[in-house]
Amino acid sequence: MKYLIFFIAFMGILPLGYILTLNRKYMRYAFLAVLLPVMMFNQVSINFFSHETYRGTSRGMEVSLVYLIALAMLLGMWLLYRKKPLFPDTGSKIYLVYFLLCIPSIINADNVLFSWFELWKMIMMYIVFLTTYYYLFYYRDFNTVLIGFGIVAAVTFFTVVFQHVRGIHQANGLFPHQNSMGMYMNLVAPVFFAYYFNRNKGWKRFLFAGFFLMASAACMRTYSRGAMVCLPFGCAITALLSLRYQFHMRKIQILLPIFLVCFFGALLLLPNIIKRFENAPKESLMTRQYLAASAWNMMIDEPLVGVGLNNWGIKINPPYPYCEYRYGNKRIAKDFKEGIVETSYLLVGAECGFLALAAFLTWLGYYYVTACKLIKRLRRSELFYIPVGVAGGLTSIYLQSTLEWVMKQQVNFIQMMMLFAMLSILYKYCQKFAANAVEVNA
Repeated sequence: MKYLIFFIAFMGILPLGYILTLNRKYMRYAFLAVLLPVMMFNQVSINFFSHETYRGTSRGMEVSLVYLIALAMLLGMWLLYRKKPLFPDTGSKIYLVYFLLCIPSIINADNVLFSWFELWKMIMMYIVFLTTYYYLFYYRDFNTVLIGFGIVAAVTFFTVVFQHVRGIHQANGLFPHQNSMGMYMNLVAPVFFAYYFNRNKGWKRFLFAGFFLMASAACMRTYSRGAMVCLPFGCAITALLSLRYQFHMRKIQILLPIFLVCFFGALLLLPNIIKRFENAPKESLMTRQYLAASAWNMMIDEPLVGVGLNNWGIKINPPYPYCEYRYGNKRIAKDFKEGIVETSYLLVGAECGFLALAAFLTWLGYYYVTACKLIKRLRRSELFYIPVGVAGGLTSIYLQSTLEWVMKQQVNFIQMMMLFAMLSILYKYCQKFAANAVEVNA
């Protein structure tokens, strides 16, 4: 049945692409249809060759409604306008290098199909990047992207409230895991805050203030230690950079009520937050340390190509020796399977080697540096809030990724790709944007 559904959806890509060329609004609605389904990603996705019990970053060759609509949009824009480069910026070329450096790891993969699952996911993520890039390139519609993120934050917040009423302690909203929701909110909350903090007028300031409060509350309600620590840090970075490059006494006055709201909100959650840190099992910390040590051992054993892309779930278990020292007495259970190392960077290094890790870090670093450059160049522009907010958000999730591997989950990867595309377009036309020489919907 799923193959039939996929075939029908796939056959609709070309007709949909053509329909989208008929009206500018259709393209906007289509982009929202790419962004909003992350709230029900599993429900709008089909896994081919599915291995749902495998403990890895990809468990099948996933085809999602998100990817199909993104592909239809891309084809529509290429029909409407002339075909543009597949690798339009430096960051996309670095991503290509990272992708290519992951392929040799297949040499050491026990299961090549699992490696293909991850390569496929990377290709799908790049389609999302290209779609976002060219949507912003042709339509300059930053507003739809950010409003879409705001809708996700609002719906997630109300879902978390509903889960709280039902007695669910660590809420995950509509996300696959609470850590995933925490990272998603960590990346966009500073952007919402930056809009409210740096814009002088307009009703949307208060809308984005609401988005910020809802995203922050949802993030804190995950009781994910990594998310709870990193969110305030990311927002502080955004506030400090905003004051550094666009100082105004009004901003100092704004900080006080925001601080009070966040303070009293934190007080409501404080008992559970303290309990979360005080009652955290020692075994959890020990497991993190064991898995990190195992990842390092893999990197030392296979420094060039790693142990195999998306093969961590195989190599961390017997008969491989990487985690055997954990069992001084005896193994927990014969069929017990180890989890994934909780650091995204160690995971990439273990599976694909030092070269791929270097490319991955360079790719992440490129967009962080781009955001920092844009802060200075757009400091007199109404678009200033985007780079200063994204810089805070990236700071937050890059730190969180030292504690949790969820950056490589589909919903978080999609969100990151969209914001990277936004930074890329801003950087490409920063002089025109700074001079207000082009019309922008932001």
